[in-house]
Amino acid sequence: MLELKIAARYLLAPKSHSAINAITIVAACGVAIITAALVCVLSVYNGFEDLVGQLTSQLDPPLKVVPAEGKTFRDDADLYQWMTQQPGVEAVSRTLQEVVLIVNGDRQIPAQMKGVDSLYQRVTHIDSILWRGEYKLSDEVVDYTLLGVGLSQLVGSRPGFIRPLSFYCPRRQGKVNLLNPEEAFEQHSFFCAAQFAVQQSDYDDVLCIVSLQAARELLQDSTLCSAYEVRVMPEFDVAAVKAKLLQRLQPLGLQVLDQREQQADSYRIVQIEKWVTFLLILFILLIASFNIIGALSMLIIDKEKEIFTLQWLGADVSMVRRIFMWEGWLISCVGACVGLLLGAALSWLQEHYHLISLGDGSSTFVVDSYPVRLLWSDVAGAAIAVLLIGLLATLLPVFHAGKLQRD
Repeated sequence: MLELKIAARYLLAPKSHSAINAITIVAACGVAIITAALVCVLSVYNGFEDLVGQLTSQLDPPLKVVPAEGKTFRDDADLYQWMTQQPGVEAVSRTLQEVVLIVNGDRQIPAQMKGVDSLYQRVTHIDSILWRGEYKLSDEVVDYTLLGVGLSQLVGSRPGFIRPLSFYCPRRQGKVNLLNPEEAFEQHSFFCAAQFAVQQSDYDDVLCIVSLQAARELLQDSTLCSAYEVRVMPEFDVAAVKAKLLQRLQPLGLQVLDQREQQADSYRIVQIEKWVTFLLILFILLIASFNIIGALSMLIIDKEKEIFTLQWLGADVSMVRRIFMWEGWLISCVGACVGLLLGAALSWLQEHYHLISLGDGSSTFVVDSYPVRLLWSDVAGAAIAVLLIGLLATLLPVFHAGKLQRD
């Protein structure tokens, strides 16, 4: 293509003024640095998204069956049996979750109580996040609770304390006696058996785990459930098992959520932050693209005689414009290619060798270094965005080049 050959020659050939070469180099370097920053930022947000999934997966099951409307549903023994017999289902745990008031002396703290059955350990990784104490929900004499580490500090209790915690929940039936309001609440005592830490405030500061039987006694309903939590066998695809369960459960008013859907709000926040940051960096790139406008404008002035020569040889206005359009694109392409390679290399090194750490090693961050995951779809998206902005940056000087007329 003749226009591309001429544009490449203009890009590589020495100019009559060294300032033009300097501005061209600055323009390409600006595009390269911002492109590299764009790839790195997107990769870091991908890493934080994975980190959210890793932290919550310790308590969130691979699949969770919940009511489409409301908070609870009736436990169905036949339905439960059917679920446990489906291919790919390793275990199914019944759970019941409700807001309670925990009272310890003069401390009164609202919390999320989660009642779980004996299969809960098989469905989740609860044992891996126990911080102090042991997993125990009941014995022959008393009932126990597992407290999030933040909630444990708020209520002032931990494993080994001899004073039990009082859990209060409003009675589901009956009238309120205004002379004795305490009669409107059901009460149950629990001893703290262990603390757990998920490193997420939504769990550590509000969640306590008790036995399903004790939770049902507190709520005065022996058939109540909030969810069926499902463990999928490693060799089976979670999406395929979910689709199979949905065929039976959806007509019954139940929905099946995977781990991403269970933490939809957290993932949505990360995605919003990611793309807002993406747009801000693109805006910075748009400002930096004025260097391309300056470089092209000076190059057009410098090559004015060559433009007239081309016109005398038969080149029309559109051909002249295409030459400098290619010139601007070549500057953008050089900067974009260098920036994409640099950004991908930095992200890959951080992902595998953890070059940039968080803190000095003695801090209490969840991870020691910035989490990073390089996605080639992000690299492709960044390349397209950079080249489009580069194309827009060439329109103004190229339009001016087309106005030059031979004498």
